[in-house]
Amino acid sequence: MDETPPDDNDRQDEEGAGMDIVEDNENTVEHQQLDMQDTEEDGHPEVQNEASGIDQNFASIILSNFPPEEAEQVLQDLAELDSEEALEEQWQEHQREQQAIEEAADQFEQDQIAEEEAVEQLRQDQIAEEEAIEQLEQDQIAEEEAIEQLARMPRPHVQLERAQHLEAVDYDIAVPSQHSYLDMPMQRVEGCNYWLEGQTVNLFLVPLDVIVIPGQTFPLRIRDSTLQFGIVRSLLDGNHNTFGAVHMPGEREQMYLGRSWSQFGVTVQIIEVSEDTPHEIVLKCRGRQRFKTIKTHRSSNTNVHATVSILADHIPARIRDPAGKLREFVASSGHPAWLYEIHDVYNVMAKIRKEISKVSRFVNIDMAPKEPDMFSYWLISAMPFKFNQRVQMLRENNLVVRLMSQLSHLKRLNEYDYCCELCGIAIVCSSHLLSMSTDGPFFVNPTGHAFELVTAYSIQNALSNGTPTERDSWFPGYAWSYLYCTNCMSFLGWKFTSVDDARQPSVFYGIQRNAVSVLEDDGEPATAENVIV
Repeated sequence: MDETPPDDNDRQDEEGAGMDIVEDNENTVEHQQLDMQDTEEDGHPEVQNEASGIDQNFASIILSNFPPEEAEQVLQDLAELDSEEALEEQWQEHQREQQAIEEAADQFEQDQIAEEEAVEQLRQDQIAEEEAIEQLEQDQIAEEEAIEQLARMPRPHVQLERAQHLEAVDYDIAVPSQHSYLDMPMQRVEGCNYWLEGQTVNLFLVPLDVIVIPGQTFPLRIRDSTLQFGIVRSLLDGNHNTFGAVHMPGEREQMYLGRSWSQFGVTVQIIEVSEDTPHEIVLKCRGRQRFKTIKTHRSSNTNVHATVSILADHIPARIRDPAGKLREFVASSGHPAWLYEIHDVYNVMAKIRKEISKVSRFVNIDMAPKEPDMFSYWLISAMPFKFNQRVQMLRENNLVVRLMSQLSHLKRLNEYDYCCELCGIAIVCSSHLLSMSTDGPFFVNPTGHAFELVTAYSIQNALSNGTPTERDSWFPGYAWSYLYCTNCMSFLGWKFTSVDDARQPSVFYGIQRNAVSVLEDDGEPATAENVIV
C-alpha cells in the first residue's frame, strides 16, 4: 500500500494544531482550578475537608481529568480511605501506648513488692541477729556461771595422779587369776594334750591380739561377729580342747586370710568353757608348749589348720655337785669355776631373783615357778621387757641363753623404765612395780578385747577421769576409772581404787603394755619440759 509522505507544510499544520490543543487543555485546567476556588469560596467545606488529606497536585490531576461531579466523588472516596487507615494506625498506636503503660504499671508493682519483701527480710534478719546476740549473751552468762560453779565444786573424778607410798600388800593376788568378773557358770573341760619335743601335730590356728606365754592362764571372750568364733565353734564341736595361738595384732581377719602366718606360736588348752548365750563363747585357757609352724592349710573359708613341730627347752646338765665337791671337780678338770657356774641355770636364776629385788620390793618373786623353764616364762609375762625382746625370748630354745638374756635386760633397767608410747614422757618407775596377779596380768573386757597390764602402785604425768565403778572390775574389791597421759592425753589404762579403806594398796594402776615403752638407755628420761608432742 502506497502512502505519500507528508511535506513540510503538512508538518507545520499538524504542529500548529497540537499547540492549539495544549493551549486549550491548559486553559481548561485553569478554568477548573478557578471553579474549585469558587466552589470552596461559595460554601462547599465538605469537599475541601475531604480533599485536605490528599496531595494537592494529585487532586489537581483528578479534577482536570474527570468531570466535576465524578472528581468530587473520587476525592471524597480517597479522603475516606486515608481517614480509616489513619484511624487504624492511631488505634494501634494507642493500643501500644496502653500496653506499655500497663507493663510499666506491672513492673512498678513488682518492684514495690520486691522492695517490700526486701524490707521484710531485712527486718527479719535484724530480729534474728538481735536474737543471736541475745543468745550469745545468755550462753556467755551460762558459761561464766558454769565456770564459777565448777570452781566452787570439788573435783573428785578428775585429778592429777601423784606419787604414792606403799608399806605393805595385804591383797590376795591369786583372786584376779580366777577371772571371776566373767560372771557366768563355767564347765570344766577334761583332758590335756602334751607332746614330746620334735613331735609333729595338726592344730587349729587362732589369731590373738596378745602374746600367749606357756604356763599363763588367761580368758577369751569371743563374739559371733568375730573370726575366732567359727574357729572355736568348730574346735568344740569336734571335741577338741587344744589349739595353736599366734600373735596377730590389728586387722586380724585380713591377715588371717591373706597373709603368711607367724612361724612361732604356743599351744593353748581350753580348761573351762561357757556357752550360755548363742552369740558368745567364753573360755578360760592355759598356754602350754611352744611350736614352730611347718605348713598351713585352709579347711574352710575361715578355718586354718597347721602342721607344727613342738619345741622344747634345752636345759644343760647341771654341773654343780649336790655333795659340794664342785671345787674338786673343777680343780681336776683344769677349768676356772666361773666357766661352769655361768652355765648353771640355778645360779642364773639366783642372780635374776637378786636383780628383781633391786627393781621393786613389791614384785613377789616368791610366787615365781621353781622349774627353770617355767621361771623363764613367768619372767616374760611379769617383767617390763619390750615386745621384740619377749618374742626373741620365746623363740630361744636354749634355756640358759634365755635366762642370761633376761638377766642382762633386767640389769639395764633405769629409774624410769616405762614411758608413754605416743609422746615419750616418763610414766612408771621400775621401783614402783607391783604384783597384783599370780599370772601375768591378762584380762578381757565385756566386748571381748584382751589386755596385758603392767601394774604399779605409783605413777607420774598421768590423770584419772570418771566416777570409779566396780562393774566388771578385773580386781575384785577395787573400783576402776580411766587413766590418761597429761602430756598428750593418750589413753594409758586404768586406776584401781579400793572400796575398803583398810586394804593395801588403797590405790594402784593397771597400764596397757602397748600404751607404754621401756626406756633402757642411760639418757635423761622424758619429761613434760623436753618432750615435743
